[in-house]
Amino acid sequence: MKLDPQKLVAPPRPHYFEGRALTAADLHAEQNYRREKAWLHNRMLHGYGIVSGLDVTVQENENGAAQVVIAPGYALDGYGRELIVPESLSVAVGQARRDFVVYLEFAERADAASVVPLADGEPQATRISETVRVLFEPPTERLTSPPARADFAIPLARVRKPHQQWQHDRTFRPPRAK
Repeated sequence: MKLDPQKLVAPPRPHYFEGRALTAADLHAEQNYRREKAWLHNRMLHGYGIVSGLDVTVQENENGAAQVVIAPGYALDGYGRELIVPESLSVAVGQARRDFVVYLEFAERADAASVVPLADGEPQATRISETVRVLFEPPTERLTSPPARADFAIPLARVRKPHQQWQHDRTFRPPRAK
């Protein structure tokens, strides 16, 4: 694998010592340090792409409405972040879509069960969940291997409905992590 200097980071590690008061910023810096180091490890040693699972199917109901179903699985995005799908995901496909690539993107969301009121401001969540977002986009010119994306989303499959049945593009090869 060729070294890409753009993907290298050297995050600063917090330094603690006796008598120093810890702040929320210090704890956040500690989390960022650990996350950046893990992401660096993932992208430098394993690359990006699907590790296991994440098979894509399209199901139609009797009204002709389609939904993409993504099987549980694990992938690494181009930044080294883990994309974990612990149970099947089902996302509706708009009626107009007949040819698209299914992408999986890293996302974070506040855990609603952990929201606490603050005396001097907006309520805040005490927990953040790492999750994924499913995107549908038109295919690119190079259908067998889509280009790298600015959001580091991973392409899972290209599906199309040229006539009556949905089908997978068998020439499409999603990236595989090592």
